[in-house]
Amino acid sequence: MIAEEVVHVNHRHVIFTIDEGLRIIFQMHRELLKDLMDESVKIVQDWFKKKHKVTPGIIAGLHTSGARMNFNPHVHMLVTRGGMKKQGEWKIYDYIPFPMLRKQWQTVVLKLFIKRDRMASTILSLLMN
Repeated sequence: MIAEEVVHVNHRHVIFTIDEGLRIIFQMHRELLKDLMDESVKIVQDWFKKKHKVTPGIIAGLHTSGARMNFNPHVHMLVTRGGMKKQGEWKIYDYIPFPMLRKQWQTVVLKLFIKRDRMASTILSLLMN
């Protein structure tokens, strides 16, 4: 039975959001939305791998609107409170450093903009206004 093979683990609900002033850029350049979700998952995976040498379980979903149906891109994730070691052993970790991950997220979002040279003038004009 599949229920016998599934590892029962606790998880956390993690949300990565975009600052309200930057949302217009993602609205104008929707091709960045996939990168947004991929990068948010990578941040969490990298932390677990670097800090604990485990691979966490992650389910991620991109939402493009908020509760008021306004354009508000953000990523919801269910992240296991632990991860699988290379030897197949499950290791439990209760602590996830949200403030540090938030800072990394802000850096990643800015790097997404920098990668897209064609967006430079759009970003500059929005930041100057």
